[in-house]
Amino acid sequence: MQIKELFKKDIFRPINNVVQAEQVDEEVVKTELDEYVLTEESEHYLERFYRNYLAVYDQPSTKVGVWISGFFGSGKSHFLKILSYLLHNQSIAGKTPAEYFEDKTNNQELLNMMKKVSEKKTDALLFNIDSRSTSSSKDAEKERIIEVFLRVFNNHLGYSDTLWVAEMERQLDEDGKYEEFKQAIFDQNGKPWEEFRLKILLRKKKVIQALETVGYDRDTAETFFDVSREWFSIDAQRVAELVADYCKKQGPDYRIVFLADEIGQYIGNNTSLMLNLQTITEKLGDLCQGQAWVIVTSQEKLEATVSDLDSTKDFSKIQGRFETKINLSSANTDEVIKKRLLEKTEVGEDTLKTIHDQEGKLIQNRLAFDPKDTQLRSGYRSIDEFVSFYPFVPYQIELLQMIFTKIRNLGEGGQHTSRGERSLLKAFQEAAQLNASENVDNMVTMAEFYPSIRDYLESSITSTIARAADRARNDEGLTEYDVQVLQVLYLIKGIDAIKSTPSNIATLMVETVYDERQPLEYKIKESLNRLQTAMFIEQHADGTYSFLSDEEQEINREIRAEDYNSAAVKERLANLFFNVMYRHPKYEYKHNELTKHFDYNKRFDNYVKGQMNHELTMQVYTEGMTDSEAALQANSGYLIILLDKEYVAEAEKVLAYIQQVDSYVRRKQSSTTTQQQKRIFEAKLAEVDEYSQKAEELLAKACENAEFYIHSQRRDFNGDFEHKVNQAMDMLIRNTFTKFHYIEEPISFRNSKQEWQQVAENLGQQNLFSDVNKNAVDEVKVFIEELERYHDQRTLKEIVQKYEAVPYGWEEQDTIGILLGLMNAGKVRFTYAGEPFNPNSERFYDRLERVSERDRIVVMPIVEMDGQVKQELIVLVRDFFSLTQTFDTYDAYEEIIREKVHEEFVEPIEKIRERRRQQDPTSDYPYPGESHIRRVVTDTQKLLSIRDPEQFCRTFIQYEDDMEEWFDIIEMLQGFYEGNPIVKFDEAVQVLKNHQQDLEIIHNEELEDIAQRMKQILLQEEPSKDISQLPKLTDDLKNIIQEETDKQKQAVLVQSDKSMGQLKDLYEQYSQYETITAYIQSRIDRATQLYEKIKNSERISSARINQQQLGELVDSTKSKARQMLKEIREETDTVEREPKPITGKDLYDKFFSRVDTIETEEDLERAIDSLKRELLKELQTHYFVKS
Repeated sequence: MQIKELFKKDIFRPINNVVQAEQVDEEVVKTELDEYVLTEESEHYLERFYRNYLAVYDQPSTKVGVWISGFFGSGKSHFLKILSYLLHNQSIAGKTPAEYFEDKTNNQELLNMMKKVSEKKTDALLFNIDSRSTSSSKDAEKERIIEVFLRVFNNHLGYSDTLWVAEMERQLDEDGKYEEFKQAIFDQNGKPWEEFRLKILLRKKKVIQALETVGYDRDTAETFFDVSREWFSIDAQRVAELVADYCKKQGPDYRIVFLADEIGQYIGNNTSLMLNLQTITEKLGDLCQGQAWVIVTSQEKLEATVSDLDSTKDFSKIQGRFETKINLSSANTDEVIKKRLLEKTEVGEDTLKTIHDQEGKLIQNRLAFDPKDTQLRSGYRSIDEFVSFYPFVPYQIELLQMIFTKIRNLGEGGQHTSRGERSLLKAFQEAAQLNASENVDNMVTMAEFYPSIRDYLESSITSTIARAADRARNDEGLTEYDVQVLQVLYLIKGIDAIKSTPSNIATLMVETVYDERQPLEYKIKESLNRLQTAMFIEQHADGTYSFLSDEEQEINREIRAEDYNSAAVKERLANLFFNVMYRHPKYEYKHNELTKHFDYNKRFDNYVKGQMNHELTMQVYTEGMTDSEAALQANSGYLIILLDKEYVAEAEKVLAYIQQVDSYVRRKQSSTTTQQQKRIFEAKLAEVDEYSQKAEELLAKACENAEFYIHSQRRDFNGDFEHKVNQAMDMLIRNTFTKFHYIEEPISFRNSKQEWQQVAENLGQQNLFSDVNKNAVDEVKVFIEELERYHDQRTLKEIVQKYEAVPYGWEEQDTIGILLGLMNAGKVRFTYAGEPFNPNSERFYDRLERVSERDRIVVMPIVEMDGQVKQELIVLVRDFFSLTQTFDTYDAYEEIIREKVHEEFVEPIEKIRERRRQQDPTSDYPYPGESHIRRVVTDTQKLLSIRDPEQFCRTFIQYEDDMEEWFDIIEMLQGFYEGNPIVKFDEAVQVLKNHQQDLEIIHNEELEDIAQRMKQILLQEEPSKDISQLPKLTDDLKNIIQEETDKQKQAVLVQSDKSMGQLKDLYEQYSQYETITAYIQSRIDRATQLYEKIKNSERISSARINQQQLGELVDSTKSKARQMLKEIREETDTVEREPKPITGKDLYDKFFSRVDTIETEEDLERAIDSLKRELLKELQTHYFVKS
C-alpha cells in the first residue's frame, strides 16, 4: 500500500492554499466556502462576533472594532475573508454564504444569527492594507491608515484611487453634475472617465473644458482643479463624517464593514500608524454609532501590539474600541490540515492502527527529542493521533509555523513571504505529494518541507544548499543525505524551541516507522562531520551545529583574520581569574576567635587589577617560569601562583576569538549594512556567551594543576583550587603579620561604639590592660612614651594606619580601643579641631568611628603638673566652687573648671539673655543690665577659648579677682530677671503703651508728673530699688485717666443721643417711602453699633472717634435719602400735587402734637421739629394755600 492510498481525498487535487484578501472569482469563493473547516475554535469566535455585532442593532455603540490575531498558519486571513462573504451576503452558485454553513455545524443559534444578519443590507469592504497603500517600498514612509480607508471607501462609491481626484468627484456628485461631467469627458475625448482620470495631471485642460461644459466658468473650473490638487488634506474626523453621512442615507439598518488584512504587519513598530488606527476607529464609532465596523488581522494580540509601541503614548482608547478580540491558535491549524488533507479511508485507518499496534512504543522512542534541548513534544499522544496525522508528526506543524515566522521576521523569504504567498497547508500537501508513491511505512522528514519553500527564499540561502547538492552529485566529499541534513539545519536555524544537537537532528530525520535510533544518530554525526569539513556548517561551544550561508562562510574567514589586542585578552583572562576562579576581593583570615578581612593586591602576569597599595600581593603567572625564578619572587607579602600554560593558551585563543568577533562586527556595522549581514552579526555576538563559558572551563583546568610559592619556597596544598589558595593565603598572612595575634580578644566591629564607651568610661568592660591583650597594649604604650619623650603628637588616622600595617594588621576598632583605655588611665588625651575631645564631647564616639574625621583628632601624651600651680588651683577651686577633691593632671583640672564656669556663669547669663530676648525689640524701655552682661560674657569666653590644658589652668588663676565681681553681677541680675521686679517692669511698660493716646489728649499736671517718673525708672541702666515704686505709680496713672475719661465721655454721649434722634426723625419723615425707610433702618442699625461702642469705651480717644463716625453717618444718610426721593419722583414723572388749605388750628395741633407745655428751650425745639416734620410729610402730595 502506498502513502497516497491512505487518504480519503486526492492529495494531488488543487487546493487554494493561500488566502488572498481581494480575490473575488466566484468559483474560488465557492471552493473556499465549500472546503472551509469550521473548527470548534472558529465556531466559538464566530458566535462571539455575531453576538456583539447584532447587539449594536438594538443598542447603538462606539465599540465597533474586531481584532483577529494568530501566528502564521492559524487561518486568520481565511477567517476574515469568510466573515466578509457572510456579511456581504452575495449569492454564490445559487446559495447564500450562510447556507454553506448549514452542513458544517449543528449550532442553531449561530445559524440563526447568520440568517438574521444576512437579511440586513451590508457592504463588506475586504482589502489587504499593504496592497491598497500607495507606499511603493516597505522602507518608505507608509501611507496613513485613514488615507487607505478613504481610498477603499472611495472605490466602493466608484471614485478614483487618487484621493484628491476622488474629492473632486465627490464635490461634483454633491452638486448633481458628476454623471453629466463623465458624459462630457466621454463626448469630448472618446474615453470613459474611469480610464481618462488615470492620467489626469496630463489632461488638465481637457478636464477644465469638461467642467465648463457642465456649467462652470473657466476661472471657477481652473480654481476648482488647482485647489483640489494642491490643497487637498484629510483627517480622521472628515473620513468618519463622509462614512456617517453615507450610512445615514442608506437607512438605520445599513452597515458598512472595513475588513483590513495584515494590519499588524503594516503598523509594525510605527507609533504614528497605531495612533492613526486608534483615531479612525474612534471617530467611526463616535459618528456612525455602530453603522460602520472595522475588522483587522494581526499576528500579535492587540495588547501585545500596543505594549511594543512607545510607552509615552496613550493607547487605552483603541483597546476599548476593539472590544471583540479573536485569537486563533495552532489547534485551529491542526484541525484544518487533518480535515482538508489528511483524512483517511477506512482501509487506511485499519492499516495504520495495525502498524501502531506492532510498533507503537518503538515509534515513540524513535521520534523522541532530548527534553533538555527542545520545547517540542515527542511522537504521538495516542493511536488516534497517529492515524490522523500520519505520515506526518504533530511537532511538524508547530515547528513549521516557527520556521515560517522566522523566515518572515529575518527577511529570508524576500518579497513573497512578506505578502502571505505561502501556506502551511501548501507545505504539507507538497510534502505528502513527494511521498505519494512510497510504501505506507514511509514518514515525512523535516527535510522534505524544504522544497515547498525553496522558491521563495533569498539566493544567499538557496545557493549554499545548491552548491552542497552539486558537490554531492559529483561525489566531492558530500552525499545526497548530507544535503538533506543541511536543509534541516537551515530550517531550524534561529528556532529557540530546539537545539541542533545530533540527537535532535536524528529525530527530525526519521524516514520510516522502522528506523533504528542508534544507526540513525551515527549516520547523522558522520554527515555533520562532512558538512563541517566542507565549511557548510559550524560547530558551537555547546556542541550544537548551525547552517552557514555563503555570506556567513565569508564572514567567518574574515573574523579569523581580524587583528586582536593581546593585552586586552590578558586583561579579560585576569578578570575571569579574579572574578570566577578565585572571587574573593578580600581574604577572610581567622586566628582563634579573631577574624579579619585582608585586602590584597591582584596581579595577573603584568596586568594589575585595582590598586597596588596593600601589604599582601597575589601574583599569578601563566607563562613559562622556573622554580628558582618563582621562589625568588616569592618574598615578604607575595604569593606566587603558576598556572598550566597549555590550558591558558587555549583559553586565550577562545578569548581572542571573542574579541575578533566584537571588533569585526563593530567595524563592519554601518548604515550600508544589509539586513542579512545584521542578522549574521547578531548571531555571532550571541555566540560570545558560549565561548566565554568555554574560556572559563579551560581556565578552571589550568588552575587545577597550579603551583604555589611563599617566602621563597614551593608549597603544596590539598583540595580544590579555591581551598588551595585559601591555605596559601593563611600561610602568607602568618608569615607577614607576625604581631597580628597580639590582639586575642578583639572589639566587635558591629558593636564597636558601645564597647569603646565601656572601655573609656569604666562600664565593666574587661580591662584591655589585662593579660589577654597585654602584648598589644604594651606595644602602644611604648609608642606613646616615645611621643612624650620627644614632645610629639600624632593624629588618630596616623596611629590607626601604623597598626594596620605590617607587622601588626590590627583592626581599626582594636587600635582605637587601646587608645581609649590609655586615655582612661591618664596616659593620653585627645583633641578635636584644637579643642579637648573626650567622652563628654559632642558626637565623641561617632567621630572616632568616621574615617574622614580622624585627621582632625590628635592623640597627645599627658604632661605632668607643676607643684605650685597645682596648689593654687586646689585653693581656688575650693573657695569658688566648694570642691575639696584634688587632681594630678592639667587635663583633669581643666575639665572640672570648665564645667563649673559653665555652671556658675555661662548658663545663668545665657538664661538671663534668653529672658531679654523675649522682650519686644521695638520697646522704648529696654531691660537694664546690658553692660554687666556683656562683661561677664566677654571674660568667660576669653577664658574658655583657651584649648591647651596647662595654659587654661594658669589663666584661670589670673582671673581670681574678676570672678568675685562675676558672682556679684550674676546675683544682681538674677534678682531682677528671676524675681518680681521684671514682672512689674513689664506691667508699667504695657500701661504706658496702652494709654499713649490718652496721655496725649488729657491735659492733667498730676498725670504728666506720674508718667514722667515712670519713664525715668524704666530707662535706668542698672536694676535699682526704684523699681519698687512702679506698682503705685502705675495704679495712680490708670485712676486719673479713668476719671478724665468718664467726664469727657458724658459730653460725647449727649451729642451721640442727638444724632440718634435725628436718624429717628428722618425715618418718620420718609415713612411713606418703603425703599427709603429700609435704607434708613440699615443706617440706624449701624448707628446703634457705634453708639454701643461709645457707651462701652474705656478711653476718650476711642469714644471721640466713634462719635465722629456717627455724625458722618447721619449726614450721609440725610444726603442719600434726599437723593433717593429725587430718583423716585423722576421715575413716577412727578404726580401733580393738590392744593390744601391750612388753618391756624392745623398749625396749632401739629405744633403741640408731642408736648403739652413749653417751659424750656429744649421743649420749644422739640415742638418746632414736630411741626416741621408733619408739614414736610404732607408736602410730598400737597402744597399749602391760605384758608
